[in-house]
Amino acid sequence: MKNDNNSYIHPFSDEIQSFVKEIKENASTFEQFVDNLFRWFDDQITYSRLQHPFFPLQRSDIDVLRMKSGTCGDYSNLIVSVLITYGIPAKYALISKDCYGDEQDHICAAALIDGKWSLIDATLPYRKWFGYPCYHQEYELVDPDNFEHRMKLIEYDCIEKANKWGVPNYAGLLYAPWIHDEVVLSTDNRIDSVFYLLIFDAPSKWSLFVNYMSYTKESGRTLIMFTATEGEEKYQFSINEAKNVWDDNQWGDYFLYDDIPAQYITSELQRMKSNTEKISPYILGIINLLK
Repeated sequence: MKNDNNSYIHPFSDEIQSFVKEIKENASTFEQFVDNLFRWFDDQITYSRLQHPFFPLQRSDIDVLRMKSGTCGDYSNLIVSVLITYGIPAKYALISKDCYGDEQDHICAAALIDGKWSLIDATLPYRKWFGYPCYHQEYELVDPDNFEHRMKLIEYDCIEKANKWGVPNYAGLLYAPWIHDEVVLSTDNRIDSVFYLLIFDAPSKWSLFVNYMSYTKESGRTLIMFTATEGEEKYQFSINEAKNVWDDNQWGDYFLYDDIPAQYITSELQRMKSNTEKISPYILGIINLLK
């Protein structure tokens, strides 16, 4: 396993060993260790790339510790590194269908416990109810070196495309367009968040998709979708039975905010509107930097 400054993971480095020692405090079992790790994520880490949307494209274990933010692949770099330092063989799990049965492009960690690979997922909503062991339905296990090799190829493709466009800073957003997810409601039985996806089809041609996601232990739903492009903003509401959270057939008509019918003026819409008013200026700032 290579371990240099450009690697995704740095097990046994001073910074990671110090972090593992912190998480191990008062943990007499591996389960308690993972619980401590998840509490640290609850208290310290934000699912976001708004602070540094461009580089590094893939955040290493050290980046996550220092930046206190990242997305699922970044989280997994830290957890894989922590597991190896703890003394447990670790891999990455590339998830194609999650524990809810939804198709996802998602990454978590896997630990070899008692001769069996068990998934450890620090991303919400999984962390809340299914973090360890996490029973995602379809996935591929990949060793750290192979994972880094595969991700580096994607990084190079994004950098090459951004350079051809003449705007190198596009690379980070091409690589990780899922740039922010913020919890707006959390109870013992439910967690709601507003998820932001920023897509560039060409230089200066962007689309922002914002989804209001609501999860319980049993199921997940996407209740509202807000779509913004340069000069247009519109809302859609889930009114048809959805096969999964990303089912395009669930959506009703488009509405401008001022034209939304009264039956759709809900607490969820108000939470979403409040959050987009807070987060959108940061996203527009990123877009303007790229022009």
